[in-house]
Amino acid sequence: MKSIILLLTAIPLIFLAACSDPEIAPTAPQARVSVHEPGWTSTLHGNVLAAKQYDASECRQCHGNQLDGGISAVSCKSCHASFPHPATGWVVGANSHIAFLRNNAYNLQSCQGCHGQNYDEVKINNSCSTCHTKPGGPEACNTCHGNSDDDPAVLTNVAPPRGLNGETAATTPAVGAHQAHLAYYPSTALASTCQQCHALPQNFAAAGHIDPDGNAELLFNGDLAKLATEGGARVPNVSYNAANNTCAGTYCHGNWGLLKSPKYDFIYIADKMEGASATPNWTDAASAACETCHKLPPTGHHPFDPPDCATCHIGVIDVNGNIIDDAKHVNGKVNVFLEEYPMF
Repeated sequence: MKSIILLLTAIPLIFLAACSDPEIAPTAPQARVSVHEPGWTSTLHGNVLAAKQYDASECRQCHGNQLDGGISAVSCKSCHASFPHPATGWVVGANSHIAFLRNNAYNLQSCQGCHGQNYDEVKINNSCSTCHTKPGGPEACNTCHGNSDDDPAVLTNVAPPRGLNGETAATTPAVGAHQAHLAYYPSTALASTCQQCHALPQNFAAAGHIDPDGNAELLFNGDLAKLATEGGARVPNVSYNAANNTCAGTYCHGNWGLLKSPKYDFIYIADKMEGASATPNWTDAASAACETCHKLPPTGHHPFDPPDCATCHIGVIDVNGNIIDDAKHVNGKVNVFLEEYPMF
């Protein structure tokens, strides 16, 4: 009997000696105990949730009611920032997915975690493409700015109005003269018109497209805004003042000089004609009215009344002084007597 008692007493001591030496302190953190199977964080947990119609009540037992840690201290939202979506107000409103994405630098990766790379995987009863039906889905250019109801392949639908924050008035910087510029060049490739001021991103994830300040960068790398004239001696130094919304130094708005031409020297009263180098206000259409970019006629041009412009600039302007072909008005070329040649 004594031997049995001694054996039972010794068993716990044997286990303790086998597990650790009480004189040696642990030197490494203990591994976290996981209740999930291997592969759980890749695709497995998504399949399990799908089978449960995305009922995450079991997840909340460990990860908390808001799935942001709980007793597990592991937040589901470190990967799934907006899951689960609120039952109301997610489509539109102050707490909608639009506001969520805006506040999170338009990071669509959290959407792709559940809705797939093409955003078309159905969750519960719909997918992102239920509403985002245009080519590109949520990544279509006019999802965030422009007219979201029409074809995003047409750049007039991509340019504001609507701004990123829903602006629609031309008196706001987000909208300003976008449509006025696009409408002015109906026969010019719209992409090249946009590139006069911006770097046109090739896709949603293009470098420089999304940044923290939410403002579009003005680069003025186009061949029209910086067109060199006066035989190459006048090269526009274009700038935009965000404080007062003014654009300065562009060829488009009068920073040009046209050297005296031997062929048409009778029309000059100086060695060159010049524009007025206007500084139009992006949010004030009146600041770019006729005669703001060059006088009528331009400085250095023989004096004429505006109705007489149509005598030489046939097909560009009518006898009432109205531009009848925008593509021949500000295009980097001289249009006179039905001839067209580059500015020099």
